[in-house]
Amino acid sequence: MLKRLSISNFAIIDFIEVSFDSGLTSITGETGAGKSIILGALSLVLGKRADLNFLKDISKKCIIEADFDVSKYNLSDLFDINNLDYEKTTILRRELVPSGKSRAFINDTPVNLDELNNFSSHLIDIHSQNETHSLFSNSFQFKFLDSLSNTLNESSSFRNLFFEYSSLTKLYNQLLKRNHQGANDLDYKKFLLTELESINLNPNAIFELENQVSELSNVDELKNKLSFCLDSINFGEYGILNRISDIINQIKSIENISNKFKDYSLRIESLFIELKDIANDFEDHLSNSIEFDPELLKLKNKELDRLNSMLKKHNVSNIEDLILIKNDLSKAFFDSESLTNKIEDTHKLIEDKKNSLLKLSTTIHDKRSKSIPGIEKKLNSLLSRLGMKNTVFKIELVEADDFSEFGKEKIEFLFSSNSGVKYKQVKKIASGGELSRIMLSIKYLMSKFYSLPTIIFDEIDTGVSGLVANQIGVLMKEMSGSAQVLTITHIPQVAAKGNNHIKVYKKTTKLESKTMLKTLNKVEREEEIALMLSAKKMTKTAKLHAKELLD
Repeated sequence: MLKRLSISNFAIIDFIEVSFDSGLTSITGETGAGKSIILGALSLVLGKRADLNFLKDISKKCIIEADFDVSKYNLSDLFDINNLDYEKTTILRRELVPSGKSRAFINDTPVNLDELNNFSSHLIDIHSQNETHSLFSNSFQFKFLDSLSNTLNESSSFRNLFFEYSSLTKLYNQLLKRNHQGANDLDYKKFLLTELESINLNPNAIFELENQVSELSNVDELKNKLSFCLDSINFGEYGILNRISDIINQIKSIENISNKFKDYSLRIESLFIELKDIANDFEDHLSNSIEFDPELLKLKNKELDRLNSMLKKHNVSNIEDLILIKNDLSKAFFDSESLTNKIEDTHKLIEDKKNSLLKLSTTIHDKRSKSIPGIEKKLNSLLSRLGMKNTVFKIELVEADDFSEFGKEKIEFLFSSNSGVKYKQVKKIASGGELSRIMLSIKYLMSKFYSLPTIIFDEIDTGVSGLVANQIGVLMKEMSGSAQVLTITHIPQVAAKGNNHIKVYKKTTKLESKTMLKTLNKVEREEEIALMLSAKKMTKTAKLHAKELLD
């Protein structure tokens, strides 16, 4: 509940501080005394957008603080979600500085306005005759219905499941788009990959092909030169091998003279062996490899041209780069296959979630439908107590084409102002005063089933008097048994129902006017209510009536 509110340098307020108790607190004061200013300051500390025009002294900053006792709200998860330290007495602070900047804090931790607004919505609910828009929102309407039909847990589960379903559907559409966009590109990549797979991508392929082409193009020259070399090596006693063999024999004959000649002998023997191997290779080339083959030459030239063409096509200088390109293309096909599998898996998950949503939405719909007649009866009874005897309120559920976070159905709050009058949407037919009483009745019922935060009613009793005003006060009094209720009112019957009473007044001097607050004792309450009854003129009858109302 709201325990304390302090305001400094705001509008016509220098500094005020007020404490609040549980139960029903009546706030009264003449028109223009500053009740709306105080409510405006409270709205700022709850997260409303700031306006520098509110600064009373533009050389100083404005500070607004609100202390809340949250020990009974079960809000520890909310603190965890927002990375805040849990404190039983939680302090919301808002600062407006002359430079135009605004700062917000929760327990001295800086937060942005969205975080502050979301957090404060769990602590306090401000309702005025000009702010009945929440009555028209699906979120509020379903929350009201689910509170009274005992489907809050199922609805919460459905909402979580729906958000998972929505996320999967969004992902599925993104995957389909990626798959569609990549289809044409994938065909071209497949062509490139097939093309690269059809050629030899050995890193030495170009070197080997160039050698093969060169050999095939110079067969006669190679034969002549190799034949000459082979003859020189093997030509009888004058051949190189025979001459080296003679040298080896001569060296061996002098090995006993010096050890170094033995080394020479070994080295020359190595030359002999190497030269003999070379001669054998020459013979192989002459007998097996060196034959003019125009078809083979044509084939090798074609292979070489294709390799060079691939290098040019992919704008690279070596086969190693072509191999990298080929691997990337292969990965693209792997990714494409993986994407196809992911699309199939995601579609299956969506279908599973959809079936679960259908099953749960049916359960929720049945419970809601079953509870609606009883809810309508209670609501119409309350409206009758509040002077709307001939009006009928109706809740209608209509099956929707698709899921929303609230189920597979739409909700309408319908209203008939008189017997026999056709039902129409509440927002299209109800007056401002009627909307206020409808909202009061709805929140009264919700307070019996749902733990509401602190509720502030801002002059929702405007335009009523007598028995209706008294019934509004009675409902607020009953609500204050389970929630802190603050009511800003001009109606004495309502003000008298409060457990506590705060008066807002304006203190005027020649230099300025200031808004002030005062918590009234019993005698001061009698005087205040008497003045409200007698239109600012104190009479004995008014004082007696005021005492009677308070007693």
